[in-house]
Amino acid sequence: MIFAKIISKYLFYLSALLCVPLGLSTFYQLFPSSHPQPSCTFAFFLTLLISLTLALALRVIGRKAAHQLYRRESILIVVLIWIITSILSALPFSLSGTLKPLDAYFEAMSGLTTTGSTMLCPKAFDPNTGLEVPIRLTNPHVPEKTYIYYGTVDPIRDPDTGLILHSGIEAVSKSLLLWRSLLQWVGGMGIVVIFLTVLPALGVGGKFLYQLESTGPVKDEISPRVRETGSRLWKLYSALTLLEVALLVWTNPQMSFFDALCTSLSTISTGGFSVRNDSIASYNSAATEGIVIAFMILGSINFSLYFHMLKFKFFRIYVPDFFLFLSTAALGCLAVSCFLIPEFGVAKAFREGAFQALSFQTTTGFFSANYDRWPFAPQMFMLILMFIGGMSGSTAGGIKTSRFYIAYKILLHRLELIFRPDSIRKLYIGKNEIDDKNALTVLSFFCIIALFTIIGTFSLVLDGVDPETSIGLIACFLNNVGMAFRAAGPTESMAFLSPFSKILATFWMLLGRLEFFVVLLLFLPSFWKNR
Repeated sequence: MIFAKIISKYLFYLSALLCVPLGLSTFYQLFPSSHPQPSCTFAFFLTLLISLTLALALRVIGRKAAHQLYRRESILIVVLIWIITSILSALPFSLSGTLKPLDAYFEAMSGLTTTGSTMLCPKAFDPNTGLEVPIRLTNPHVPEKTYIYYGTVDPIRDPDTGLILHSGIEAVSKSLLLWRSLLQWVGGMGIVVIFLTVLPALGVGGKFLYQLESTGPVKDEISPRVRETGSRLWKLYSALTLLEVALLVWTNPQMSFFDALCTSLSTISTGGFSVRNDSIASYNSAATEGIVIAFMILGSINFSLYFHMLKFKFFRIYVPDFFLFLSTAALGCLAVSCFLIPEFGVAKAFREGAFQALSFQTTTGFFSANYDRWPFAPQMFMLILMFIGGMSGSTAGGIKTSRFYIAYKILLHRLELIFRPDSIRKLYIGKNEIDDKNALTVLSFFCIIALFTIIGTFSLVLDGVDPETSIGLIACFLNNVGMAFRAAGPTESMAFLSPFSKILATFWMLLGRLEFFVVLLLFLPSFWKNR
């Protein structure tokens, strides 16, 4: 069976990745004085054992499978890999007792899809009795709606005084925090693209898998061989990550190597998981924010452009998609910042406004300020930026600037046909021709994302989430941003969601990461027919 054979090989490499947090957890267990957080060594060891056992079992099942992978099998295996990886990746959170199974699956899916939303929430306690009490959260714009829920993370207390030393995300095992960031890093480049670098036997099917995983309507292959393409992407991705780690440590002596590593893994992948409760704001460093901004932008640019620049083919970067992305990012920063000047002054307004605008458009999800207290206008701009996203062929989510450019060209063409019905004109984005098939796909994408935005928002409202929070949440999940507004604002988590909303959120995140079509194909009856 071809599915068993491919997934078994993939699981061996996932098992190798699990050794990284397992090693860190073992180290902290041997030297607990520097790590008061709970140990997760057993949880990671058991997860590794399950992953290896499953890989061996699938290898036996698929040992006689053919090498050829066809289009339908490629589509199915992409979705299977994401679902299986999310289940296995959730096990350390669940087995360690950090999160309940559904919350753990949400956390893993949020990481792999580079969404960055979290279920990690500090528990609340009565100051008089010391007993845990429910958290009450009210949207000030909808005062009649109060969310009542319990936190998910126990605090770390001083054994002598009982005072809380760490709470929330900072009370979680560092091995789990590293695992979260690694999930985003792997998901950013795309699990399928990464495992193609070590599975050379997929042939033509492998090329189709790469095309399915690469986000955006225009696929610009770096080299004709898929394995070589994936290998080059891997090397560049790793180099950019290490460069950011070095810059963060060099410019901010207060930032530990662990913090710099996890931040870099989450930045270049445009994921947004942080090891601090207050995200990037906790460092209070303009240099740190500047470096994070730079690498959020780098992660949102089509990676093929970097290879053209490394070969000194600078003329290849002169594509409309690139300049449209930079222009939109600049205008977004300017618009958001200008609305904040009356309240914060020029310097602070541009520092915080630019960071948040770029964090939203690149779909990273870091925050340097509580933007939920800002005026409505900049919040609306940031909501729009969430849907725009980065360039195709990048780690960013959103609709992608190339689709907006194609839609703009189609609109101009249709308007011209009104007074010149006999004119024939081809559509181009740079030097790539956009035929009718691709144009229809782009327009279909806009229709699908509008439809699922409406369905998702309405579903959350029916489940008891207020409308302001609902629209922000759905935009967050579909575009893989990680940040929303009101009850899901920057200082809150997703722990207030009901089980139904959590399940909906995980499916919406997967839809957004695989850009709808790959997942929706599985719901077509004709997909499962032989002909």
